[in-house]
Amino acid sequence: MHPHRRRTSSRESRHSRIRGNHPLEGSRRSRMVRRLIVMRHAKSSWKDPNLDDHERSLNKRGRRDAPMVADAIFDRGWIPELILVSSSKRTLQTLEGMSHRLGKTPFQVRPGIYHATVSDLMEELEDALDSGTTMIIGHNPGSEILVNHLSGEWHTMPTATAVLLVHSGPTWTVEDVIRPKQIA
Repeated sequence: MHPHRRRTSSRESRHSRIRGNHPLEGSRRSRMVRRLIVMRHAKSSWKDPNLDDHERSLNKRGRRDAPMVADAIFDRGWIPELILVSSSKRTLQTLEGMSHRLGKTPFQVRPGIYHATVSDLMEELEDALDSGTTMIIGHNPGSEILVNHLSGEWHTMPTATAVLLVHSGPTWTVEDVIRPKQIA
């Protein structure tokens, strides 16, 4: 067992562990996590209706937006030390499009992020860094719901949107939202 993970008794429900008692929200571990970037993948193509959803690639706009958002994240000083990315083709291409700024950042491909619920995403974040900045690149509606779950705020996340969250005390606060249309 990871030294900072809390054991869950068999009487505790999965819901109670996720809401309010989860390592990113209320334990000793959460006080050490500083920042989280929640990003939705860049715009993907729907050209081939026979293509499996997991295999859809970025379209022209997505390939344009990913590096632009990477520049905006970099300009704000939000350089992740770890990136967790969905296994879908479009999320991996989003990360690749950001490589001019984030190319040396360690990343982990996480199949569990694809079409994840908020519970799934919270579980994926159990391995987030104890300090510094972690980034998660995923999908909607999971990305919007995760931001709401952590901060209590609702932010619409069109493709390639990145929400920058700061952990302060027992709560997460949205510091900034980067949307491609607002920085183009």
